[in-house]
Amino acid sequence: MAAQLQQDPYEVLQVSRTASAEQIKAAYRKLALRYHPDKNQGANADEASQKFQIILTAYGILSDPDKRRRYDVGGFDSLDTTDREIHVDLSSLGVVSTAVAALFTKLGVPVKTVVADNVWQALATGNFNALALTFGQKLSDKVDKGGVVVYKMHITQQHINDGFAIGASSAQGSRFKLLLFQQYSDGSWEQLAQEDSQKGKKGIQMAGLYFFPFLTCTLGPRPSVLENDPTPGGNLFKRLDSLQARDHIDIKPCATLVAVYGDSWFNKVKYTIQAVHTPPQDTQSTPAADSLRQVEAKLLQKKTQLQTFGAEFRQVQEHYLRVVERAAKEEKEVEDLIQMREQAYLDLLEGGSAQPAQHFTKLLPNVGTSTGT
Repeated sequence: MAAQLQQDPYEVLQVSRTASAEQIKAAYRKLALRYHPDKNQGANADEASQKFQIILTAYGILSDPDKRRRYDVGGFDSLDTTDREIHVDLSSLGVVSTAVAALFTKLGVPVKTVVADNVWQALATGNFNALALTFGQKLSDKVDKGGVVVYKMHITQQHINDGFAIGASSAQGSRFKLLLFQQYSDGSWEQLAQEDSQKGKKGIQMAGLYFFPFLTCTLGPRPSVLENDPTPGGNLFKRLDSLQARDHIDIKPCATLVAVYGDSWFNKVKYTIQAVHTPPQDTQSTPAADSLRQVEAKLLQKKTQLQTFGAEFRQVQEHYLRVVERAAKEEKEVEDLIQMREQAYLDLLEGGSAQPAQHFTKLLPNVGTSTGT
């Protein structure tokens, strides 16, 4: 599947390398309509699904100016795995294409969902009903696939100074997105942050928005099957590749929206959401926040150490592979000599003359012939 996805996107969409953005979009729509899984069922369903996947991947590259520029310069080698992720709007998928996208995900093909346009528009313009969320409160609810539940809370300067977090989890393992908006003076809403849920312990999906007076990091999921390094220990050095300092968000003391977006392929998402205020250490002990600060610092340090150790590991690994190759060669030569030895014995016994014995002695000079006295 991975090899099939790496087809020249220009050839896939049947456009020239100088094609405009509108020409690329028109070509994509034409081909996507032709190979859409909802329109291709029966004997040609599998072939159409694979073609549709390739078309989505090609459009994902050429529709993004930065990805297109990098592809034009260096081909697929200049793109990261995340650059080849497929972005789909769950609300636009029918039953069949939703099943196909879910299957691709299970196979390890990166498929990334996006928030539906109508949801963005409703949130940006204030066309929604919001529930109240306060610090220290834990609420449980459910949200439809492609739907959204909105919470409103007020952030103060004290919250910002001390640090706070807003987190949600789905014990049933359904995916969701956590969105954060703050209000402009004209009453409209600006998106400040978005976090996609990730699978944690026991299959629980979790996402969090963190605002602390110390450094925190983001860490992507484990490498997919497309990113696995088959060499022994290879995945160790990829595990922290996605670890990086969290982007600074200029949050203000004002009305704030937190939205839970249903990102599950099929089912409603049952979730729990809560907001946590972390007072300063000198007024009240907050061991969880202090533990987070320490482990984030240690992980960043470990990433630097692994970068150095990785170079050493590769050198030793190359030497090891050469030694293993030599050992295999030596083993073959030993087995060949043993076969020659066995054949020499057979020649000696079957020949019944001194000639085979002389031949045998030349093959194995360390073995002499015994004579009676």
